Amino acid sequence: MFISLRTPFYGAALALLTVFASAPARASYILQDAYIGGVDTWNNPSDVIGDPSTFGITSATIDRINNGNTLQITINTNYAGAPGSAAADTTGYGALFITPGKNAWQPQGTGPNYSTDTYQPGEWTYAATIPLDPNSNSGAGGLYLTSDGSIVMSHVGNEYQTYPIDPQAGYYFRADQAVQFSADQNATGKPETWSIGVGTITFSIDDNGSLGNDFALSWAMTCANDIIQGQVDLPTDVPEPSTWSIFAAGLLFAGLMRVRKPRRAVERA
Repeated sequence: MFISLRTPFYGAALALLTVFASAPARASYILQDAYIGGVDTWNNPSDVIGDPSTFGITSATIDRINNGNTLQITINTNYAGAPGSAAADTTGYGALFITPGKNAWQPQGTGPNYSTDTYQPGEWTYAATIPLDPNSNSGAGGLYLTSDGSIVMSHVGNEYQTYPIDPQAGYYFRADQAVQFSADQNATGKPETWSIGVGTITFSIDDNGSLGNDFALSWAMTCANDIIQGQVDLPTDVPEPSTWSIFAAGLLFAGLMRVRKPRRAVERA
């Protein structure tokens, strides 16, 4: 049996299918903070050096927004708003590091904590920047190739090493961790903004999808008292449940209209 798409019911169904196909939902990826990292100068090694209410990181939420053109990474941490306070002392915000690709995260040691892992040259491809101690809760940074600048290692008060290696410094932190970026050249041309919320630090990178959905990331405050690091594999687009409901309701409505349409009178011979 031939079915014409000009028939009202099937035409409406085709229109609804078109709307359905053009309305994907992008699921978030949640990266939990299981990473610890090495070179811990604290005399009681743990995930968070110092006060967790200041330095603790719980997770990162990763999304693609604006039809997939913007990569949004939100670090869920008590450190949001800490720079400039007495609790944070001389520490500041660190850069967000990204390396695209599946299995891009290759830490040293054994998981899930990788408590001996330290930064290795060439480990990170991109750095998204944020001021050490910004004057506002939002602003513009830059997305840089790390080859166009230099990665800054974890430090406190310009001391690369501290107690017990340098007892005069008096601070505890993780050394040998990538925490900041010093740019020598222009950014990549992919705009990046940052914002500070209650318990959140959000990086938004307008990359038009070029960084992909699979990548490794790392973020820490400059003392690296806590670090979140790991592999991200964003799920593919999935239809929103509400879209299924609208589609089904639309088909039902179109079908009812088809059934209720009055039939033309048949002329008698």
